[in-house]
Amino acid sequence: MRPLGLAFVLTLIANLASAQETPAATATRLDFRETPVVDLFFLSRALGADASAEVPPALAAAVKAAHELNGALGGAFLAWGPVAGLLPGCDKAADVTRAFAELPETFEVRPGTSLKLREHALALAAALEAAEPTFLAEIWPRHREEIGAAHARLAEGFAPKEAACFAFHLEKLGMKDPGLSIPVYLTVHAPFPGAVTYRGVGGRGVCFVSVSDAEGSQLFETVLHEATHALDVALPGASVLEDLRARLEKVGLGPRDAVYRDLPHTLMFVQAAESIRSTVEPKHEDYGVVSRYYERAGPLADAVRGLWRDHLEGRLTRDEALDGLVEAAVAPK
Repeated sequence: MRPLGLAFVLTLIANLASAQETPAATATRLDFRETPVVDLFFLSRALGADASAEVPPALAAAVKAAHELNGALGGAFLAWGPVAGLLPGCDKAADVTRAFAELPETFEVRPGTSLKLREHALALAAALEAAEPTFLAEIWPRHREEIGAAHARLAEGFAPKEAACFAFHLEKLGMKDPGLSIPVYLTVHAPFPGAVTYRGVGGRGVCFVSVSDAEGSQLFETVLHEATHALDVALPGASVLEDLRARLEKVGLGPRDAVYRDLPHTLMFVQAAESIRSTVEPKHEDYGVVSRYYERAGPLADAVRGLWRDHLEGRLTRDEALDGLVEAAVAPK
């Protein structure tokens, strides 16, 4: 299924930390964070992506600027990486302006097409500064409560089993625990797909998750899925995901091919769901089912779900399952 340090509202985070197991010094763990300006940034983007949304007058300029920048980036949510990757370290909108001033003047969206990235981003930052006082007074108190409720759900349902979940998840994905503290920023709203991991300073993956886009244990899976992207970034060449990509390359598929991206990503969905079901909530239903991602992915998702379950249940070796996935991916359409 979107990165790095910040000063945050600490009370809710402390409540979450007190409920967690104390992990081993080298164990990967989640570092939940929140800040009003990040919530405002993603709210502006979400409203800008919804033509039917009722936009508060104070946020109109920010929503317009977010919509325009999204259009300039080609409408692809991953293309926001160079911009959103600078949000960590920003406590308020003025910090965003300073961060965005460091962006390159131009950015190549795709070969032969570039945009004035710094100019667009600074226009958005200026609009966020203008909207910030009203947002803090009228919107943030309510959003802080919603994020707090999500923290409570995570503290009660996920945190006590977090260490066991990561141990299982890493083992099944063939990953050696890198001992990461993975930043996860919780917001109330976000544009499609509702959660994303971007590369931040130093290339480190940082996750952004909308708490209004996942109910019950779906929130747990969403967080774990995004954490998997951060782990994938941190462990190049050393995982099932990288093994799968290498096998795809051997049959002539590369980063420009959709299946090269979609097949490992679908495997992330399937394994994240299995990890939550096995270690956190036995009755968990796949987010891929609830969100209809599997339905949209079609036969590819069916192949991943079947073959990977056969592997997890001991009917196929890992190599046999991965070979089967590649065969399914290159089968005649």
